[in-house]
Amino acid sequence: MKKIYSTILSVLTVGAVLTASAQQQPTNGDFESWDGNGDPTGWSDMRTGVLCSFCGFGSSQRIFEDNGVVHNGNASVRIETTEVFGSIINGTMTTGQIHAPSTTPSEGFAQTHVGQADFNHLMTDMPDSLVFYAQYNETGTSDSASVAVTLHDNSDYRDPNGDDSQVIAYVRKRFQTAGIGNWVRISAPFDYSGGSSNPIAYALMTFTSSYQPGAGSSSAKLWVDDFEFIYNPDLTGVEELADVVGVYPNPTNDGRITINLGYDNLTGSATVLNMMGQTVGLFNFSNENKINVEINQPTGMYFINLQTENGRSTTVRVVKS
Repeated sequence: MKKIYSTILSVLTVGAVLTASAQQQPTNGDFESWDGNGDPTGWSDMRTGVLCSFCGFGSSQRIFEDNGVVHNGNASVRIETTEVFGSIINGTMTTGQIHAPSTTPSEGFAQTHVGQADFNHLMTDMPDSLVFYAQYNETGTSDSASVAVTLHDNSDYRDPNGDDSQVIAYVRKRFQTAGIGNWVRISAPFDYSGGSSNPIAYALMTFTSSYQPGAGSSSAKLWVDDFEFIYNPDLTGVEELADVVGVYPNPTNDGRITINLGYDNLTGSATVLNMMGQTVGLFNFSNENKINVEINQPTGMYFINLQTENGRSTTVRVVKS
């Protein structure tokens, strides 16, 4: 599989440093390009993984080109979980290589291989957040989809259970979309509190249709399209979002609230969390200065995490009485 970028790159020599006329993006993030193995170009699944002798029974294709469920363009990627001989096989797509050293699901991982172009994604820029569009068929509490992106130094890196000293920044996000039928915009900020002081060299990116290895629903299906990195201008001196956001009424009797964002034309998402940290609602907004949120949950305390496309974020507390 030949790696490609959606930005214009100039390759000096094989393995040389890449310089871009624009900021770097996830390889083939619109999933319009597919290779002869049935994978989106630049991505891999279990069929090209390093698997134990018995793990090969679960290495059937779990990634599919879908031309009927599309956000933009002609194709999206569909990732499926399945069951083989009573064991859950999580649908996984990664820019690294999948490793399953044993039949114990928790021992599996995806890995960047610096020396293998098919299993790494060159990356030197510093995005502020990621955005993609998704549909996910599971709506219960037993399963969620997930995305993980790690920006790391110039060495092999594995996820999960990698070496924190290699990490510059990361995103870890579990999500649902309230069922299929409509595309939901998913966004998440990068956390740059990683332990490495080295420059970014690679990005290890992984999508899964079931977040917990060896568990979840055997019928889980995840569609992903239009995956991109967001780069924001320097916000030094800009008023913090927490200083201007207003919520009313609070407490709320019927669960309906209005959030005044304090700025015009903001785009982002509002995620409602219960006291256990579980996502119980997701509301996306585009070019708005206020949004309406409804908490269809029992009485109690909830937290609403606001994330905007320009990198601002805050969390507000709401009481449903």
